[in-house]
Amino acid sequence: MNMVTDNAELELARQYVELTRRSVFLTGRAGTGKTTFLRQLKEERPKRMVVVAPTGVAAINAQGVTIHSFFQIAPGLKIPGSTGTVERRKTAYRMSEQKKNIIRTLDLLVIDEISMVRCDLLDAVDDVLRQYRDRTKPFGGVQLLLIGDLQQLAPVARDDEWVLLKDFYETPYFFSSHALRQVELTTIELKKIYRQADEEFINILAQIRTNTLTAATESKLNSRYVEGFKAPADEEWIRLTTHNAAANAYNSRMLEGLAGADWNFRAKISGIFPETSYPADEVVTLRDGAQVMFVKNDPTGQHRYFNGKIGRVTSISGRGVNVRCKGEDKPILVEPVEWENMRYELTADGELKETVDGTFIQYPLRLAWAITIHKSQGLTFDHAVLDINRAFAHGQTYVALSRCRTLEGLVLTKPLYVGSVICDHNVDSFVNKELERSVHSAEQLPQMERDYLEALLDELFNFTALANALEGMLRVVKRYPFLAQQDFVGPLEEAAKWFTIDAADICARFRRQYLSLLEEASLTSMPEAINGRVKAAADYFMGEVSALALPLLRVGAIAFSNKLAKSQFDRAVNELKAAVAIKTATLHEVSENGMSIRGYLDAKARSQLHLPMSPASRRTKRRN
Repeated sequence: MNMVTDNAELELARQYVELTRRSVFLTGRAGTGKTTFLRQLKEERPKRMVVVAPTGVAAINAQGVTIHSFFQIAPGLKIPGSTGTVERRKTAYRMSEQKKNIIRTLDLLVIDEISMVRCDLLDAVDDVLRQYRDRTKPFGGVQLLLIGDLQQLAPVARDDEWVLLKDFYETPYFFSSHALRQVELTTIELKKIYRQADEEFINILAQIRTNTLTAATESKLNSRYVEGFKAPADEEWIRLTTHNAAANAYNSRMLEGLAGADWNFRAKISGIFPETSYPADEVVTLRDGAQVMFVKNDPTGQHRYFNGKIGRVTSISGRGVNVRCKGEDKPILVEPVEWENMRYELTADGELKETVDGTFIQYPLRLAWAITIHKSQGLTFDHAVLDINRAFAHGQTYVALSRCRTLEGLVLTKPLYVGSVICDHNVDSFVNKELERSVHSAEQLPQMERDYLEALLDELFNFTALANALEGMLRVVKRYPFLAQQDFVGPLEEAAKWFTIDAADICARFRRQYLSLLEEASLTSMPEAINGRVKAAADYFMGEVSALALPLLRVGAIAFSNKLAKSQFDRAVNELKAAVAIKTATLHEVSENGMSIRGYLDAKARSQLHLPMSPASRRTKRRN
């Protein structure tokens, strides 16, 4: 089953991402399919996209990279108006040309676990994107897909950090980012819950999520308090705690209670794999009888285990670790698996791909009598003991409860009291406002699709940049008498006049045609009737560019005695080359294949990377 096409909200999100340039905040309760949507989007890759996340573990889980590493943002606070983060004075990162090119040709930036992204970090991302793209647009004009649930884990802002930030931001959350407030955002809330099926439990979770717990619901939930609860021997129960120390102490105590010797398995790490991104313990210590949890899906495709599945070690040998899970006839022979630390790079032909920077090989197991709520995010449990009365942050209680499939499958170590449910009214205010503003997002989609196609066509049939480059070159030539006597001056004047005056007039008349056709069309893609005219127009303008502009790039060697003249002339020629490269690449793509979003964006990206034009693009066509 394709979850996206079987879910109206997920399908709407896909269409917004693929068919418009509108930025999207994809949110929803725990277990509504956000992770699955991201996985399918990565497989389809409708645009040149990069996936980032706020923490190393979140990035590994999303098969992406961390925000700090991709954008080369130093640790520390980003104070608005400063030249960098507070820590950047100590640590400076030099961005490679390849990374700059990836950023310049990026269409879609996906940020997973956006609830944990702090406002100043998002503004730092905006700074980098503006630096290497369009300085006049938020995030350099890149489309954003922000994925996460604000009712889950919040960004970390220590008291000493917030003292410095509070004069600039209303809240630590991503939505207080100054750059994001300049973005038109469509919020899509996923409503279909895949993790839980019991309506009563779903309603309890909804009340916890919105801090509207009634007395009756509180009583129902506290009926799951069992004093001195001991898990049945034939069931795997996991304890969720608010603090690492409590989880580690509980696991150590349970492990020591088992007979037998410890088996210590040390991870094999190669290449670049930061310690903060380790997806499993560097040293996994096990004994026969230990309760363990799998921390990765089965990479063999046999679906023997999944991330969050719990079992018990039955034997350990040189061949591997045998783990038996409830309801299964035979144990699973678990062997070490590999995680990859990815980075993005450009191939020789301009494709954006993920490359392995380092590997981490370890048994995909963790002691699982207890884990922290933070580490449980994204997981699902059939049986869990919840030690949540010491919750200290927004969303912790909700995350813990929502990990469970059923109310009957959870036990509370103490009755829940209202103080354990910590919710931030700033989150509720933002989400409610966004949902109200985006209530008609499905009805608005066709118009936004038209707007996007219109913007791409306007960009394709706009020769201002080319005309400016020609005029700039002409000004340099006329500035120096020896250049004004060169043979190419006449063709340069002709080209500058044509693209400044004639092309602008023709494009204005053609624009009225395609706008009228777009307004009448029912869009799911570019209608063939419009595409035929667009292809013909692209072919015509390709001929004009080939006849008028391309020959100017083949200017013969000129003997310069004036260094300033040479510098100015070379700069003008390079600007003309860049303008011609974009126009020849995009016009050729559309004249050959018609206007498709993916094809156009790819052709434009390749031209920006200064890749060689195809032989077909080099042809010089006779002007009509």
